[in-house]
Amino acid sequence: MSWLRTRSCVGSVSMVVMFCLLPLARPSVGDEAKEITGPPTWYVSTVVSGRGGYRVTHYWSLGPTLRAETMLGVRPITTIVRGNRYLVFDELRGEGVEVKRSPLAIAEDATRGRPFGNDLERLIRASGERVEAGVLNGIPAEIWRVTNSTGRRTVWVAVGESEVPLRVENFDRESGDSATLNYSNWASGFEIPERFFEPVAGLQIQKLEYDEWVAESLKGPVRGLPILYPELIHGFRAN
Repeated sequence: MSWLRTRSCVGSVSMVVMFCLLPLARPSVGDEAKEITGPPTWYVSTVVSGRGGYRVTHYWSLGPTLRAETMLGVRPITTIVRGNRYLVFDELRGEGVEVKRSPLAIAEDATRGRPFGNDLERLIRASGERVEAGVLNGIPAEIWRVTNSTGRRTVWVAVGESEVPLRVENFDRESGDSATLNYSNWASGFEIPERFFEPVAGLQIQKLEYDEWVAESLKGPVRGLPILYPELIHGFRAN
């Protein structure tokens, strides 16, 4: 892949403006890159920044299988999506919730190349358009935008075979708040063992069917655990 070998249930997360200036690493071939015959693998890190604070996340995927590690204050929140199960746990508290995913969410696994970093596809679904070309930290990019009654979203996408997102800028018209998501260190084509997508031992995990979880979540986050990727439980078209 030439230079590229080697994303109602979520509470708002505070963000810090200084991270808007964080440099983006150029997607590049890592020393460990080699031909992988199994499902495609991906990694990226993100920083979400805005007026009140920040959120840092690391993502890995093996085909449709996801592991994401997010710092929410001092809490390390890990999300694992594998097959028909969505698991979120807080290792500090030793607690987790495992939810059976909806049939729609499971079916949509086959429609995307990876379970994160699909900002351009979402923007196009929302009738977004390409507005101009540009360069972001030395990387040639296309800039896509959608503007509607709720606000404005702009996505910077790398030009080339990969078309990975580099930056997402959001403006909320009602609140006047803005936030920026920067992607760094895109990598693909490396090996990930399947055991990496298993929870740590010793967790107290509450297992729920989809309908049970929906009913419980209407009262608030189940066990206080945030669902950061609700489309991977409900399905994108259900959100």
